[in-house]
Amino acid sequence: MKENKKEYIIITTCPFCGHAHEVAVNEDDFWDWDDGKNAQDAFPYLTPDEREMLISGICPTCWENTFGSDEDEEEDPEDWEDDVDECGYNPYMGCYDFDC
Repeated sequence: MKENKKEYIIITTCPFCGHAHEVAVNEDDFWDWDDGKNAQDAFPYLTPDEREMLISGICPTCWENTFGSDEDEEEDPEDWEDDVDECGYNPYMGCYDFDC
């Protein structure tokens, strides 16, 4: 069995709040991830929040404030048309009116 020695410290900066966060990982796992392995496969010992900080840089607090939590009710795609603004931009589907 592979030893799970966390010898690399990765520092991420949240793009929303600007705070720096440290995530400790195994060196071999880091290079596997750097070579394209999915974060959840390369770092199964990290929490989902720690893996997200490596992927996007977004800290758990800003993720919750921006996107909500898993406990939040899923939005029904049939309600998406309510979110379309005047120019036709829908945050879920993109902009189809190229004049905006």
